[in-house]
Amino acid sequence: MQYAIIDRFEGDMAVLEMPDGAMRDLPRAALPQGARAGDALRLDEAGNPIALDPEETRRRQAEVRALMDKLFRRG
Repeated sequence: MQYAIIDRFEGDMAVLEMPDGAMRDLPRAALPQGARAGDALRLDEAGNPIALDPEETRRRQAEVRALMDKLFRRG
């Protein structure tokens, strides 16, 4: 399964980070209801967002938190 990440919103557009690292603009209205910056979106075979994936969002957030903890560990 491939995912895009909602990087940010600019007015009525969402900026998505695609699996290859490219950024793609998409109308905010095309996203699932309740979508927020940082959310993972499951993509269909054509690369279009089809649904939010809260489990993948949590997994990625935990991964980033662990990297930050390692980077900023004091001692």
